[in-house]
Amino acid sequence: MNCAIRRHQRLIFFVLLFAAVFLYLAHIGSYHLIELDEGRYHRVAMEMVLSGDYITPHFDYMPYFEKPIFQYWITALSMELFGFREFTGRVLPALSGLGNVLLAFWLARVMYNRRTGVMAAVILATSALQLIVASIGVLDMALTFFIDACLVTFYVFERTENKKYLLLFYAFMGFGMLTKGLISIVFPCGIIFWYALCTKRPRLFLKLFYLPGILLFLVIAVPWYYMVCQRNPDFFYFFFIREHFLRFATKMHERFHPWYYFVPVLLAGTMPWTGFLLPFFSKKGILRRPGTLRHRQDILFLGLWAGLIYVFYSISDSKLPTYILPCWLPLSVLLAASLERCRREKDWLCHSFFVNSVLCLLFTAGGIAYLMHTDFLTVPDFLKNGGLLIASLLAGTLAACWSYKKRRSFFAVFLILSCMAYGFGLGAHQVQGQIHDHQSAYQVSQDIKTLHPSEDTPIIMYGSFIPGLVYYLDRPVAAANFMGELEFGIHHTDRTGMYYGSKELYDVWHSSQPVIVVVQPKYLEEALSVLDGNIYQRMEEEDYTVLINRPLKEGVLP
Repeated sequence: MNCAIRRHQRLIFFVLLFAAVFLYLAHIGSYHLIELDEGRYHRVAMEMVLSGDYITPHFDYMPYFEKPIFQYWITALSMELFGFREFTGRVLPALSGLGNVLLAFWLARVMYNRRTGVMAAVILATSALQLIVASIGVLDMALTFFIDACLVTFYVFERTENKKYLLLFYAFMGFGMLTKGLISIVFPCGIIFWYALCTKRPRLFLKLFYLPGILLFLVIAVPWYYMVCQRNPDFFYFFFIREHFLRFATKMHERFHPWYYFVPVLLAGTMPWTGFLLPFFSKKGILRRPGTLRHRQDILFLGLWAGLIYVFYSISDSKLPTYILPCWLPLSVLLAASLERCRREKDWLCHSFFVNSVLCLLFTAGGIAYLMHTDFLTVPDFLKNGGLLIASLLAGTLAACWSYKKRRSFFAVFLILSCMAYGFGLGAHQVQGQIHDHQSAYQVSQDIKTLHPSEDTPIIMYGSFIPGLVYYLDRPVAAANFMGELEFGIHHTDRTGMYYGSKELYDVWHSSQPVIVVVQPKYLEEALSVLDGNIYQRMEEEDYTVLINRPLKEGVLP
C-alpha cells in the first residue's frame, strides 16, 4: 500500500487539491447573505463599484471606517467581473481558506515530513470553524491567512536563511494591515519575539529588521491609509484609537464574554478531530517526548503561536468565535505530528476513538439543543439538511473503529477518518446554507419590493439595523432610535433623513408622506408605541415586521 502511494504521489496530491477546492468553492453561491456582517461588507463593496470611489468606504451612502479596504477591493473586483452576486464577497474568504490549507501542508512538511504535511492539510481543511468562516463573507479568514503566512514564511526563513522569505513575510504583513489593521503586525512580531526569547536566541528576532522587507511593507500598506486620512481627517482617531485600543479594552461593542468563552469554541471548532487531541498528552506524545532540539523548538513555536493568540483574546473585553481562528493552523500541525508519532510507536487511537465518538454524539445533540433555543434554524430543518453531517460522524467513526480492530492499518484508518471529515464538511455546508437563509434580510427585502415604493418613500429600520436590507433593496435605509456602527457615518454626512428619534419618527409617520418601517420582534411593541397608530398595512416575516402608514403612491397594496 505504501509503495503504491509513493508511486502515485502527484496524482494523490491533485485529487486531494481538487477535493479541497470543491469543498471550499462549490457552495458559496447557494445561499443568501447572513446578517449582520455579510450584508454590510457586500454593500460597502457594492457602493464602491457604483460610486467609483475606491479610497473612502461607504455603507448606506455614508462614510464607513470600521475596517480597512483590502477585502472590499477584492469583493468589488469580483462584482466587476461577475455582477452583484451573493457569492462575490465569499471569494476571498474561500481562497484564503484554501491558502491556509496549503500553508499547513508546507509548514508540516518542512517541520516533519510529507505524510505529516498531508495529514495537517486534511485536518485543517475539514475542521468545523475553518470551514464555516471560509464560507462567510467576513474579514477573519483573510486576516487568518495573512497572519499564518507571515509565521510560516518566517519559520522557513529561520530554517533556510533565505531572505526572499523575509520579503514574503513583510508582503503578507502589509496585506494583513490592509485587511484588519495593526493586529496583523502585533501577532506575528509578538509571537516571534517570545519564540526568540524562549529559545534564548534574541538575534533571531533582530533578523526581522530587514530594510528591503520593511520598505515593501510600507509600499503595500501605507498609500491607502495616507490617502484615506487626507480625504477624511477623522479616520485616524476612529480607526486606530477607537477600533483598535478601545475595542480591545472596553465593552463598547457589547461583545463581552467570560475568560472561558473560547473553550467550547475550541472544542467544537476542531470537530470532527477533537478527540484526537488526547495523544498530545500521552507518555509518548510529542509534548512530553518532543524528540530532538529542533522538534522541541518547533513545538514551542507552534505552542506560542496558538497559545498567545488564545490568551490575547481571552483577556480582551471583545470576543467573537472567529477571533481565535489563527490558532487552527498550528493546532492542525501539532495534531498531525501527534498522529504520526502514534503511528511510529504503534500505540495510538484506541482511547481517542472512544472520546471522539462521544464528542461527535455530544456535538450533534448540543447543536439540536442550541437550535431549540434560537431562531437560527428549526430542528426539523436541521434533521432534514444535516443528515449527511450526522451520518458521516456516526458511520465514519464506526468504520474507523472496525478497520483499526481488524487490520491495525494507520493508512486505512486515517483514510476513513478523512472521508468522514469530508462528509462532515459537506453536511456542515448544507446546514450552514439553511442558517443563512433563516438569518437573511433577503425575504423581507423581496416583500418590500412587491410594494414598489417610490425613491422618496422613507424606509426606516427601528431599534436595530439590518445591513443586508440596504444591499438587497439597493437604496438608502434610515435608522430610528438606534445608531450603533452607523453613528460615525450619520454624524459625518450631509444626507438628511438618515436618522429619526422618537419625535421625528412620529412626525413623519403621521404626515401625508408614505413611510415604511421595518422592525424585529423584540422591538415591535416599542415601535408600535412610538408610532401610536395610523397603521395602514402590516406584513409579517419570520424575523421582521413591515409597517406601512398609508397607500404607496407608486404601487398597489394587496
